[in-house]
Amino acid sequence: MSETTTESTAPQGSEGAEPAEEPAGAPEPTASAPLGPAGEKALDEWKRRAKAAEKTAKEHAARLQEIDDRDKSELQKATERMTKAEQRATAMVERATRAEVRALAAATFADPSDAAAFLNLADFVDDDGEIDSKGIEKALADLLKRKPHLAKEAPPSFDGGARTTAAKPTSMNDLIRQQAGAS
Repeated sequence: MSETTTESTAPQGSEGAEPAEEPAGAPEPTASAPLGPAGEKALDEWKRRAKAAEKTAKEHAARLQEIDDRDKSELQKATERMTKAEQRATAMVERATRAEVRALAAATFADPSDAAAFLNLADFVDDDGEIDSKGIEKALADLLKRKPHLAKEAPPSFDGGARTTAAKPTSMNDLIRQQAGAS
C-alpha cells in the first residue's frame, strides 16, 4: 500500500462501512460546501448511531443504578432519600426568597429581578428556613441608595401646571361694603 491511501475498517456487524480518514492533502469541508448525497447519507447514519448509543447508555445507567440499589442497605437508601429531600428543600427556600425579594422590589425597582441578582439571598434565611422580610426591605433600600439607576422612573406628569381653586364670587353688596369700609 502507498502512503497516500488509508484502509477502511468497519466493525463487524455494522450495516455500512464507516468513512475512512481523509488523506493528508485533502481540503477540509467548509460549512458552506454541500455534503452531497453520499455525505448526507453518512451524516444521517452517524446521527442514527449516536441516538442509539445514547439510548443504550441510558438503559445501562438505569440497570447499573438498579444493581447498586439492590446492594445498598436500608440505611444507605434512607440517607440518599434524605439528602435528595434536603436538596429540594434548600432549592425551594432559595426560590421562595428570590420571589420575596422580587415582590418587595416590584414597587421601587424598574426590574425586580435585578434586586435578586445584586443581593445574597442566603443572608435573609435563618437556620429554620424563615425569610427575613424586614432585612430584605432594608437591603433593597440600601441597594437603591448605592445604585439609583435600578429604581423605577417616575411616570410622566401630564399636570399642565399649578392649579388654584377659584375665589368666592363677589356680590354687588360685598363690593359696596368694601368701598364704604364696612367690611
